[in-house]
Amino acid sequence: MRKASLLLVFLLWCCSQPPAVKETSITTPQNETLFVTAEGLGNAGSHKLAFIQHGLASNQQHQAVLAAKKAFLANGYVVVTFDSRHSLGKSSRDVENTRISTFAEDLSNVINWAAEQDFYSEPFALAGHSLGGASVWSYALQNPQKVDRLIGIAPVVSGDLWERSCFKNMPEFCQKWKSDGAYVYQTPDGKDKALISYKTLDDAKNFNALNDAEHLKAITLLVAADNDSVVSPQDVRKLYDRLPHPKYIAIINDSEHNFVSDKNQNELFDAVGAFLKQQKPSVPQD
Repeated sequence: MRKASLLLVFLLWCCSQPPAVKETSITTPQNETLFVTAEGLGNAGSHKLAFIQHGLASNQQHQAVLAAKKAFLANGYVVVTFDSRHSLGKSSRDVENTRISTFAEDLSNVINWAAEQDFYSEPFALAGHSLGGASVWSYALQNPQKVDRLIGIAPVVSGDLWERSCFKNMPEFCQKWKSDGAYVYQTPDGKDKALISYKTLDDAKNFNALNDAEHLKAITLLVAADNDSVVSPQDVRKLYDRLPHPKYIAIINDSEHNFVSDKNQNELFDAVGAFLKQQKPSVPQD
């Protein structure tokens, strides 16, 4: 009888606890859908919140997003991830129309949604991979009072540098992409494909993180992949050199742009986790 009573108490307690994960779809002011996931809701009392944005033709299940999310959760954060519009996720899809501006709109819309949830707190952390890195950078620059930590994972530094890296490392592909105006991208597992317009890169030429780096207020970690043919690690280093202190940089060895191997992802997890433990250091780390 006593065991049955204890079991009943335990079940009632479990039912009273908030779910650890919340998945929902929100409608944007553009009347399109964003699929959003909030995890680690049991950490809400810590008042630590993070948003992570994936890159071009991707989704919130990307390896870099998952590694960063794992690190945030391990450090007591509530973590919000989402499928940006015009990507290969569950949100409204039309990859050809991807722009940094659409990514920025999506990030802002998700943060506005989160502001109405019980787990919301400020300041919060932002992390982004590739094109998502450019998006979170812009938000942190425009909203310094809201963002205390920023992580750029192989972030697009500028549209011009992206194009230069493309032509240097993949000249035949990039020349054909530019002359054709688009190319068909297929996911590594072969399950999905999308038309990626060169207009996405051309539009990115309006973005240059180097111009405003000295004004960034958030503690920042930049992560580069040493074999990245999309975002040159040298360009990430240029951005790092422009940043005010405190700042950190991590180079993931034997990694390409998408951090595909378990080793790459473990090193990314370690880099993000170590950064989250830093408290405005008196001695900057190079």
